[in-house]
Amino acid sequence: MKIIHSLFLALIAACQMSCGQSTTPQQPSDITDSLSAMDTSIEAGVVSEAGGGPEKVNLPNEFDEEAIMLSLENYFNQEEVNRYKNLEFMGLFYDSTARSYHLRKTITSFVETGIIYDDGSKSFECGVVRNNHESCLFLFSNTYLQQEQKGCINLIGKPHFFKAGEHLNFRTKEQDYLLSASDYVVEPEGSQTHLDYKLILKGQTKSGTPAETLLSFIPWFDDGAVTVLFIGDLDGDTYPDFIIDNAHKYTGVSQSGVLYLTKASAVKGLPKPLSKQVQGSIERPESNGELGC
Repeated sequence: MKIIHSLFLALIAACQMSCGQSTTPQQPSDITDSLSAMDTSIEAGVVSEAGGGPEKVNLPNEFDEEAIMLSLENYFNQEEVNRYKNLEFMGLFYDSTARSYHLRKTITSFVETGIIYDDGSKSFECGVVRNNHESCLFLFSNTYLQQEQKGCINLIGKPHFFKAGEHLNFRTKEQDYLLSASDYVVEPEGSQTHLDYKLILKGQTKSGTPAETLLSFIPWFDDGAVTVLFIGDLDGDTYPDFIIDNAHKYTGVSQSGVLYLTKASAVKGLPKPLSKQVQGSIERPESNGELGC
């Protein structure tokens, strides 16, 4: 066991090195791998005039105020450290040897970086306890993730940049799901403009009652999409939970993960947004491009 400083980008590195090359992780027999292009109907879009219109990004905003989703990509200030150091965290780890995810309680520590900014504030890095061949992807503190989960399966295998027009069908616990992305395209004076990107999850139970939830909505963009990082059971109810990463150029931060849990939802089998990623208020200097912890 050893203390490491984990970057959010370790998710991409770990999955690409261990999930995306040579061998493919075995998928459950009831998962239909059908990520493909689909015909989408044109939806009414609203063209915002310069300086007006909706916010650039409309993330789900009904988060649990006490729930924390922590990424270790940035430095943290003293106020943040005072809050987080007294919390108990469940860490989501990726084991590159076993090619599987584990959710377990982990010890955290905040260490001064030695950097002091112009206003006199200090910066801190967060370290976690991990095993060999592991990367820590996220830290969670909420009432729904209390049970350790070993060998969690990521149904998408590796992070996927979900473009408009793509869809994914899958089935778990006798329930069918459709994850689909769409947008609205206008062509002013011969050039294309993409509006109203939506990532929607639809569920269909055996009783035939349909339901859906909006995972992400970006009103205006040029190449907008979100990266689906994880689909799998994290809260132990056998239904799939989700972690998505909205396009950073529209949120103003380098990553903007959102955690969706089915235990938090009143609709059986469909998730509810519980928390969004906290990175720290002090930006880490530009990296040298290396991935890892």
